[in-house]
Amino acid sequence: MYTYTWVLPGAFGIFLLGPLQAAQLQAAGGSLMTGPPVQVNVPSSLLNTQAAGEPPGVTWQDLLAEYPGLSGPVIQESGIHSGVLDARQVQYTTGYNDQYAGISGQQSFVKSMALSTADTIAYQSNIKAANSIRYIAVDTGRATRTEDLLLDGVSQAQNSSGLILCPFANANPGIIPAFCNIEQAGSTFDTTLTSTVTSADTRVVGTDAAIPVVLDYNINAQGLSAGGQSSPMIGSVSAYLKVHVQEARNESTLSGTTILPFGADPVYSFPDSLNPQKSEDLAYSETSTASGLISQFSKSMGYTSQASAVQAPIPILPVVEGA
Repeated sequence: MYTYTWVLPGAFGIFLLGPLQAAQLQAAGGSLMTGPPVQVNVPSSLLNTQAAGEPPGVTWQDLLAEYPGLSGPVIQESGIHSGVLDARQVQYTTGYNDQYAGISGQQSFVKSMALSTADTIAYQSNIKAANSIRYIAVDTGRATRTEDLLLDGVSQAQNSSGLILCPFANANPGIIPAFCNIEQAGSTFDTTLTSTVTSADTRVVGTDAAIPVVLDYNINAQGLSAGGQSSPMIGSVSAYLKVHVQEARNESTLSGTTILPFGADPVYSFPDSLNPQKSEDLAYSETSTASGLISQFSKSMGYTSQASAVQAPIPILPVVEGA
């Protein structure tokens, strides 16, 4: 989607939009940067749409045309619909895949699945799946299964003052640095006899930034017991975890020094939200596999990420004339 961008010099641009219009803009994938200069990124889908809080017939294009000093539109690809992040924007993608085939055998397959896009608290999930599979082959039968869980999050630097509820975790003005993290977990099996239980869950939407983002995956695969007799699982089973974490610090550079009167508060440089400098790159990959006669295969994997404490940006030290 193409976004039209208007640039308005001067700090008075923070009063450009009312709360209803700001909410309408954000819901459509646009953004407002208070600057200075002020930047209003308006999706093309909004241009001929009724502007919230305005008289009937007043569109977004009419609204923006009323303000002097607006330059543009400059057409650029940005926003949630194009895959390009605006300043201070966060995007998360989470996915789940499950493929099972049981041929020529006695089997039971029980599954529960819950999906939610609502705010969650510490023990809740946005995706939660639980599975129980029992299979005994008849003649040449066999069962195969692949289950995968994905969590992918990207963000530009953000001011933490409106994102963290706990005052002790929020240094004001604090910065949550830019990041680009992807995590994957899952399992496979190919068997003629098994009793397998798996659980998978992710949490990506929280009430505030201190609620951790979570990916959890668990598998327990073994044989069957009946009539006092037990048989091991026959075949192969594996489980894996892959993580790639890339994160910045509070800021990449200082914007310079400022001459301040004696006793004035330090001036903080603006977070580097458009060109963050990567300070961490962590990659982890691990797979466990068993084959043949398997008494038990059990594995638990988890990933957690949260902003538990936020530091203020690096201050620009005051320069005193004549010092």
